[in-house]
Amino acid sequence: MSTIAAISTPNAVGGIAMIRISGEKAIEIGDAIFHGIKKKKPSEMAGYTCAYGSIYDENALLDDVVLTVFRAPHSYTGEDTIEITCHGGLYVSKRILGLVYRQGAVAAGPGEFTKRAFLNGKLSLSQAEAVMDLISAEGEVQLKQANIAKNGRLGQEISNITDELIALMSAMAYWQDDAEDMPPELDSRLLINTVNNIKDRLVSLSNNYQNGIIFHEGINTVLIGRPNAGKSSIMNLLCGVNRSIVTDIPGTTRDIITEKVLLGDYCLRLSDTAGIRETNNQIEEIGIQCTYAEAEKSDFILYVVDGTVGFTEEDKETLRKCRGSKVAILWNKSDLDSKEIPLLNVPVFPFCAKKSSFLDDMLHILETIFGTYTPNASTSIMNERQNALICQGISLLESSVKALEVGCELDMVYWDLEEVVNTLRDIDGENVSDDVVKAVFENFCVGK
Repeated sequence: MSTIAAISTPNAVGGIAMIRISGEKAIEIGDAIFHGIKKKKPSEMAGYTCAYGSIYDENALLDDVVLTVFRAPHSYTGEDTIEITCHGGLYVSKRILGLVYRQGAVAAGPGEFTKRAFLNGKLSLSQAEAVMDLISAEGEVQLKQANIAKNGRLGQEISNITDELIALMSAMAYWQDDAEDMPPELDSRLLINTVNNIKDRLVSLSNNYQNGIIFHEGINTVLIGRPNAGKSSIMNLLCGVNRSIVTDIPGTTRDIITEKVLLGDYCLRLSDTAGIRETNNQIEEIGIQCTYAEAEKSDFILYVVDGTVGFTEEDKETLRKCRGSKVAILWNKSDLDSKEIPLLNVPVFPFCAKKSSFLDDMLHILETIFGTYTPNASTSIMNERQNALICQGISLLESSVKALEVGCELDMVYWDLEEVVNTLRDIDGENVSDDVVKAVFENFCVGK
């Protein structure tokens, strides 16, 4: 394979930047451009060692750097790898990268370093996917989930399951060769129980993924309510900056304003919307229709009621149109002369955006609606690709159980179990197609 290179730090000015080079010519390229203060070339350095020196483009000094050598196969990619840490200016890092290209390296594609780690057997496919989840983690739960997956916990569980299935298949193959000697594990009732047990373990994996998806991917949350209920004030307080214009004039907010907000373990993709009311203003009416459209695709609706006005018929009609999402009512301005809270079929929370405890109050609301979530070894499914394969395996096992219950021949069940094994092995990339590998890595950042 070609020698690849990329800047692995963000495309922004910082204290340092790092250029990564991987492939058979990596160390040769290092020799060509690096001048160590101790006159030692990268080719003379042991793996996992660093040297301080300078990068020269012919006779022109580009920067003082630290160069680190990783020798195959004991590197992230499994190939000879060099990392050059320079000052974090955009120009200087790109000049060094350009020099590396001129020495024979080619530009790395998205996720190509991790892809090579997978192809060289350093990571399974599920572990490789977890690397990107680790990079994009925005909270403690996401970080824990990513680390569980990166450490191969899902692969271990799937390997245990496939080993058990292969053991059953081996017993079936043995019986087919010696029909007079039926292995005890192939007793009809015992075999059905064993297959059901394996199926239930896969169901548990899938259920835990569905339970944790809110924490992993974030909650699409929309603030809805009548004009001047306090939506924009709540939006600004949760964001920590003034994202929405706040005035006493009804209909101020007309566009959808969205920000990402972290509250404890919860990540909210929070949208402020136009206040809902009867209006003859064409522009405001467009904003109200956008509000309803945003509500339809949301996971969670925070319906804000002005407690000093109370729950109106308009509020009731709006909530009727917001079915299908989780809903909580914020009875805002509860510190003022608030109206009595009516009995409703959705949870209502007295709320005051001006209280110093408003963030704790909001966190309590989220915990009440969504519960808490602690990642563990059985919650390490990280994406829909993995879950779809798990669900496919569940479906095949259900078919196997039905076949056993109606007395089908074991050779038919054997082929079902073999298909389950092949399906589950695709989770970690065994015999997976090139198209699947390409789809996994094309969403990675360049340089990782």
